[in-house]
Amino acid sequence: MPDESLERGSPGLYDFKATSNVDPTHLPTILYADLASYLDEDSIEDVDVAKLLSDGFQFNIFLHLDTVVTNGESSSNETAYPGIPGDGIWVRYVPITVDCTTPPPPMDDYDVFTIGFWKNIFNFDKVTFSYGTVLTIDGKTYDVTKLEDRQALSVLLNPSSKSMTEEKRLIMQLTAAKINVLLNDADFQNLDLVYKDSGVEVRLNVGEMIAGAEAALASKNIDQMKYYQKILDDFNNGLFVGTSHD
Repeated sequence: MPDESLERGSPGLYDFKATSNVDPTHLPTILYADLASYLDEDSIEDVDVAKLLSDGFQFNIFLHLDTVVTNGESSSNETAYPGIPGDGIWVRYVPITVDCTTPPPPMDDYDVFTIGFWKNIFNFDKVTFSYGTVLTIDGKTYDVTKLEDRQALSVLLNPSSKSMTEEKRLIMQLTAAKINVLLNDADFQNLDLVYKDSGVEVRLNVGEMIAGAEAALASKNIDQMKYYQKILDDFNNGLFVGTSHD
């Protein structure tokens, strides 16, 4: 792309936008045809989908954030370019290079099930737990091989209108997710979370998702609890690459 493509444009003229109250990394899907058309407008050369997908083709993506900074009861709008947390490095654009390397063959999917499946205690007898049988939720330990513990887990998974809070919703999703982890092998913890339908990366693996949800539960941070509720719900419904929900 020509050098002019690296110049800063007006934030209001950016064609592709996303809004998030918690995680700005979850961006909308951009169709190849739309991206090719966008690049073609300001380029000195024609850019079609075939060229966009050709090995070694490079273009630049500008990252511009419109943020809301809250201080007590007051808030203000700020604009910034994202950077690398902790390194103090701010970036204006990210170079993207197309890599046509043949991807590795698909692996067998990990089985996952929803809250609705696990809240019925009899469903615990329909599966074999490969990774383990013990899990901890909110400081309490449960063994899925024991009937009394399965009954207690069933209570955690059962919604109640009188006590339905953000904390309760997170506990329900986290409980189902932890049971799903026990179904599979230890490598499941290292599976990166990538949405099947859009290819969007959450930038967390399964183990980090579980740890983040536990931290949100411990801190009582409402926004973080809502964020992990959504991620865990998607996980338990098998929406990520490498997971299967029957």
